[in-house]
Amino acid sequence: MHVLPFLVIALSISTIFATHPLQDLPGIISNEVDFVRLGKSPHKLASLVKQVLKIGDKKLADDVLCQTCDLVFSQILAYRRVGASKDSMVDFFNKLCRVFTDWGPVACAGYINIEIDTALYIMDNRKELAASRICGIYFQSKGCVDPNANPWTVPIPAKLRHTHRHEHRHHASAAPLKILHLTDFHYDPLYEPGSNAACDLPLCCQKGNGPAPTPASEAGFWGDYHVCDIPWHSVTNFTAYLTNLNETYDLVYYTGDIISHRSWATNKDDNTKALKKLFQHFKDTFDNTTVFAILGNHEPHPTDFWSERNVTAAISTQWMFDLVASEWARWLPNSTVSDIKTGGYYTVLVRPKFRIIALNSNVCFVSNLWLIYDDHDPYGQLNWLTATLTKAEKNGEIVHILSHIPPGELLCNQRWSNQFRQIVQRFAPIIAAQFNGHTHLDELRLFRDVNTTKVINVAFNAGSFTTFVGFNPNYRTYDVDPATYRVLDYDHYTYNLTKANLDRKNPPQWFKLYSFKSDYGLKNTSNEALGDLVARMGKNKTLAQQYFRFQGRDSAPHVKPGCDDLCMKKLVCGITAVETLEMLRCQQMTKTHHKQ
Repeated sequence: MHVLPFLVIALSISTIFATHPLQDLPGIISNEVDFVRLGKSPHKLASLVKQVLKIGDKKLADDVLCQTCDLVFSQILAYRRVGASKDSMVDFFNKLCRVFTDWGPVACAGYINIEIDTALYIMDNRKELAASRICGIYFQSKGCVDPNANPWTVPIPAKLRHTHRHEHRHHASAAPLKILHLTDFHYDPLYEPGSNAACDLPLCCQKGNGPAPTPASEAGFWGDYHVCDIPWHSVTNFTAYLTNLNETYDLVYYTGDIISHRSWATNKDDNTKALKKLFQHFKDTFDNTTVFAILGNHEPHPTDFWSERNVTAAISTQWMFDLVASEWARWLPNSTVSDIKTGGYYTVLVRPKFRIIALNSNVCFVSNLWLIYDDHDPYGQLNWLTATLTKAEKNGEIVHILSHIPPGELLCNQRWSNQFRQIVQRFAPIIAAQFNGHTHLDELRLFRDVNTTKVINVAFNAGSFTTFVGFNPNYRTYDVDPATYRVLDYDHYTYNLTKANLDRKNPPQWFKLYSFKSDYGLKNTSNEALGDLVARMGKNKTLAQQYFRFQGRDSAPHVKPGCDDLCMKKLVCGITAVETLEMLRCQQMTKTHHKQ
């Protein structure tokens, strides 16, 4: 995940108003942004930004941010509309980026050069584009609102009288299905052991970062807790370890993100090579086992961007859809090609009465600049999801949903998140489970009926193989009921990166961190039992602390800061809030109650 340079400008500028009355905002904004545009030295602005003063009142701080964002982007849009050329806009954004971020000239120039064509296309072609639309989408979590937003909806059919239910007892005589869940590898082709892990770029541990200033900042052999991704030899060592286990998996789920976090320097060729390399490696490793893969937000170039259809090749995402349609053909039937090429999503009837639905939920991520152009159900995906679930319901099928962005993600477009939640509410009886990635955290998300508050659905997040940032690598295996396709239990595996790096000659020592049922005191994994687990977690600090430790796989950097009462309340929010606005309100309420 990255923040667009011209959007982070608004966030950074807002810090200067901690010492200025709100009525001075227009004059300060106009003067200081003009100083940058005209090439004058913005000493006042730069020094104020460096102070990073905090406004104690969160509501006031958010109001200031929204006003600031609106004024900054009004200036930017006006500059383009009076005839500023592409070169002039690039120069303008570079100056702003170097004043308002600590990325340095290399990353600033990289991000802007990669993203400028898309940004200018949207500025020039989105009818009546206003700054309030940009801010209302990107800073939705701060309460910024677009007064002209169109609250679109997805038609959802009424419930059937007789719906196939999947929540019945597991017959012990039936052997469970084994599903391997992998996610967020983010392998780095440029990773170099011993390089500088504490560089001044958004991603380190790479060739060209220069020598490490201290032994503690030398990139580890198997990975590093600093802002670094994972080396390829760690990937191959892991898959060799899996092969040597001689375990048999019925299915493999890969829930997205292959590309490293070097987002300022991506290109189509390098991303293509990286995806092809990992998918071929999966084919070699898992042989005849089907891998169901989905896209992560880091797969396209530029990162996070999912373009409109019928735009020029230079700014189109079609190449990505065409690529994975071809790569996934080794595992998927021909019937999936059309949907993949339409929007990166697909569905497969794996066996009679069991269907997998694979989503490209990355389109909802607010860093997807194309949401500013048109946020109305990108690629018609939610309409397609509703139609697919409707057909599955009529056919008596049970469904697993794979989605990179987990439900309740604060940076998922509010409208998309709301409509997805309503779809799950309607079809929960046939959705046995959901499987996510993206956050790099081991997490659980529970959907509750909006009328009864009973738990009706569950989403599992399997963490990440990358160590970015401060985590131990991991993988997960599920036991799944072969009749109901509910998750009966799962085991979570990891290794201690610190110990592994002390002995580069020997492979990391994988171990089982925990088993879901036994370590959380569950008799079963029914919806009722999962609801009870969250209730216990709200009262039992030891249980909540365990959940916190497991999120980062017990890594020292994750565990060291600890988890106080406010942190533990946020953990519960993270489990129970499955819609963007719901998550925001839960966290705000938690902070308010914590202060009382």
